[in-house]
Amino acid sequence: MIAVDTLIDQLRSNCERPFSDAHAMPPGVYTSPDFLSLEEREIFAHEWQCVGRASALKEPGDYLTAQIGAQPIVVLRDEQMQLKAMSNVCLHRMSVLLEGRGNKRRIVCPYHAWSYGLDGELKGAPLMDRQEGFCKESYRLPAVRCEEWQGWIYVTLDESAPPVATQLAELSELIGAYGMTDYIETFYEEHVWDTNWKILAENFMESYHLPMLHRATVGPHSKL
Repeated sequence: MIAVDTLIDQLRSNCERPFSDAHAMPPGVYTSPDFLSLEEREIFAHEWQCVGRASALKEPGDYLTAQIGAQPIVVLRDEQMQLKAMSNVCLHRMSVLLEGRGNKRRIVCPYHAWSYGLDGELKGAPLMDRQEGFCKESYRLPAVRCEEWQGWIYVTLDESAPPVATQLAELSELIGAYGMTDYIETFYEEHVWDTNWKILAENFMESYHLPMLHRATVGPHSKL
């Protein structure tokens, strides 16, 4: 198996090529478990990740769930209609609290019924009043950074990451005419792909497959 340092050197060499001599990434970046671990540490643990549209969370208690690397998170509208993101793991026995999307006035753990407010504060812990010194006011689900950009919800596990608007400032100039901030989500479905994440990203970057694969729908309207 090719060492991670070697793969990084190969990637760097690729990036130094002129566009007219572009090469695909080395196969090892798709198949190396060590390279995937590097991506999880350097990309998914530090960069902003898009998890959905803000318009999908219309009412207090509306929520959606996601996972960043190994970290389950939940994003919701609180009572003040602010977007909040937090850990989606109970502080008691580490059960996942919520699945999918929906609306909750209170987050209740399916294991021991510990319950949390929409701000993440622990509201109830059955039978824990028998434990001397237990103070539920000391417990709160860890917050996760959450920002909205062009109507999209972004989250990051990195407290020191620059604001998402700063990260995507140049992109804002390119897509400003589309008025994405005002887009309303009307349909949602979830797909799980049994593939390396980069292959899926590349599929949506390679528009030259549209005239052939999607010739019955969007293909004829694609300007390559």
